[in-house]
Amino acid sequence: MNMTGRILITSALPYVNNVPHLGNIIGCVLSADVFARYCRSRGYDSIFVCGTDEYGTATEIKALEEGVSPKEICDKYYRIHKDIYAWFGIRFDIFGRTSTEKHTRITQDIFLELHRNSHVVEEEIEQFYDEKACMFLADRYVEGTCPFCRSEGARSDQCDRCGKLLHQGELLDPVSKVTKTKPVMRKTKHLFINLPGIEKELGEWIGKASVEGFWSQNSINIANAWLREGLRKRAITRDLKWGVPVPLPGYENKVFYVWFDAPIGYISITANLTESWKDWWMNPGKVKLFQFMGKDNVPFHTVIFPSTLMGTKQPWTLLHHISTTEFLNYEGGKFSKSRNVGVFGDDAMNSGIPSDVWRYYLLSNRPEQADTMFTWEDFMEKNNNELLANLGNLANRTLVFLKNNFDGAVPARSDSETDKEFLAGQAALVSQITQDLEKVKLKDALHKIMSYSKNANKYFQDNKPWELVKKDRERAGAVLAVLAMQIKDLAILIEPYLPATSAEMSRQLDLAPGRWDDLAKPLPAGHAIAEPKTLFRRIEPKEIQALRDKFAGKKGASAPAFKDLDLEVGQIMSVEKHPDAEKLFVEKVMLGDGERQIVSGLVGHYLAEELVGKKVIIVRNLAAAKLRGVESQGMLLAAEGHETVPPHEGKAGLETGAVEVIFAPSSKVGQKVLRKGERSGPKEILTIAEFRKIKIEVKDFAVVSEDKALATGSEELRMKNVKEGTVG
Repeated sequence: MNMTGRILITSALPYVNNVPHLGNIIGCVLSADVFARYCRSRGYDSIFVCGTDEYGTATEIKALEEGVSPKEICDKYYRIHKDIYAWFGIRFDIFGRTSTEKHTRITQDIFLELHRNSHVVEEEIEQFYDEKACMFLADRYVEGTCPFCRSEGARSDQCDRCGKLLHQGELLDPVSKVTKTKPVMRKTKHLFINLPGIEKELGEWIGKASVEGFWSQNSINIANAWLREGLRKRAITRDLKWGVPVPLPGYENKVFYVWFDAPIGYISITANLTESWKDWWMNPGKVKLFQFMGKDNVPFHTVIFPSTLMGTKQPWTLLHHISTTEFLNYEGGKFSKSRNVGVFGDDAMNSGIPSDVWRYYLLSNRPEQADTMFTWEDFMEKNNNELLANLGNLANRTLVFLKNNFDGAVPARSDSETDKEFLAGQAALVSQITQDLEKVKLKDALHKIMSYSKNANKYFQDNKPWELVKKDRERAGAVLAVLAMQIKDLAILIEPYLPATSAEMSRQLDLAPGRWDDLAKPLPAGHAIAEPKTLFRRIEPKEIQALRDKFAGKKGASAPAFKDLDLEVGQIMSVEKHPDAEKLFVEKVMLGDGERQIVSGLVGHYLAEELVGKKVIIVRNLAAAKLRGVESQGMLLAAEGHETVPPHEGKAGLETGAVEVIFAPSSKVGQKVLRKGERSGPKEILTIAEFRKIKIEVKDFAVVSEDKALATGSEELRMKNVKEGTVG
């Protein structure tokens, strides 16, 4: 399988006011680096572009906090980001910045094209104003309660908890971050991009590009959800000083909103790499654009940025494939630099553990379909039982045996029928790995590479060269020649993932780094290898415990409570029987940010067709788990009745009346379930053990927790048949 044309690779631009943590790193730059390295190994004409996103409110706030200028903040954190990514082995073609003259010029040019094409309108709006500071407040200067999920700490433009974009005035209980006072609403003029005027063209493009670029179903669902709701005009100017100036009379004191100029940073950073940047960005017939980011960035890259470029009526290179990740959480909670919770990039640099071990852990746990969780126990297991025991063991024992028994010279090949069968199987696996990487299935490809190594270890063990060398030296040499080629090929296959390890494997083989085209080419008889060394060291439990303690923060442990739950209304889109468990269903459930897979034990209580289309309650922050080999990305809530009014609506005929699903027929998909009158503050991830400690029950048909009724914004949750019971 071969891609044609040029490959343009971008990673979401990290914001410049903080230190990236492991979730930030796997969510964009590391994933993009793997694909970029693969493209180079294939000989594709490709470039990998990234840089820091430097304008906007967050930078101004950080500068105020540290008592320096925004430029000084950007310079400081640009160096921090660049050093961290260099240590992780991220190989950009350019790691640039948005605070450049070319960025200003290109952003203003795109705006003026939009303006000339009547896609920019001026409107008078009400905006938060801080009377004490005598200033209009941009979005990040105001925090309050989200009107949709009721979580605290939402900004006035977006809630990070539920992902909803907000408009001025929608935020509840707003507070100015400048003076800690309650702001008032005042009228001011701003410029808006008229997205409804581009909606038809955008919809047609999404329909075509999502198929040709094999977007994930979740990305398609998010983009289509925006289209279903109807696009609205979105403000593109803000009352700030640190940003790209608006080139229109009357707007001298305003700058472009960061979401408008930041994606243009991909273009301007490329322009700082090469004067021929238009050959990449204005060449849609010959360039495929691959973009890597976290799921929270999907609307900006599938709807807003493409609409901006379309509105200019210029031949821009638009998104081909979007590769997104869910969230990586830390030991049951979330990363927090201020509380010293979790591992950040600079922490990894100072951990004493090589960067390739961190790369392997993050990529093998890449949160592609659901949130995943970093745990120190798993980190140790993956190093000791996968890197050391599999890949490291194969390379070391093969090369040491070659050195000790054949003076470090690769023997002649004379493949037996068994060898040919083994090599054919390995070649088939390489074909699958290649197909996975072409489709940006990074985790699947890595798992297959480790299977390739495992197969080679089995070949070593099955052929017992330590016995053969005593009775059939020629056959022992043939086996070692096959194994030496396997290590050479593994160095090529693993390079996108573990570049330092790959380089060391090639060094020990005394070979120049290979490319994809070199796979399956045998080493010449007589080739002399260099001195073997171990690739990985064992990480001991004592070391892991010290690291766990170091990054545990100062949080006091508290018992799980209802406030820790993230309960959301979802709609069941399909129901299938579990392939390996007769009492389990596998449901596809649409939530507010896309589709999830849920495994439930409702067989015998409901028929599949009775569940399809129903709105149910999902525990969305429950840690993903495999149930009989199928991953469940949450839990569907149902009540087990102690006192029921039979029969309930399920008519499957078994245990009638014992279990009843909690339905929410009058609610909207994405609405949160709260205790009446309370706000939410859910944890990022709950374990099943923590969930079971939270008491939810049915009393007199009402679903309650600690005697407080549970409700969405549209209805209280009530059962039809279960009068008294427990919920789980």
